Amino acid sequence: MTTIEDIHESLINGQRKQMTAQIDEYGSDFWADFADHLDETGPDNEWNFAAFKDAVISYHRIKD
Repeated sequence: MTTIEDIHESLINGQRKQMTAQIDEYGSDFWADFADHLDETGPDNEWNFAAFKDAVISYHRIKD
């Protein structure tokens, strides 16, 4: 099963199509779990927001 860390690595590495497939595989709890993961990775709220926003926008652009 795909982990949050795997999906985050795909995002960081620019593999957005792979990230989208991994999110679909992960299931419906992904967005809440990803937000928690970002909070745990560091205190930089500005960077966390940017990463979350990038993931959401990329996901929906690819899915549409």
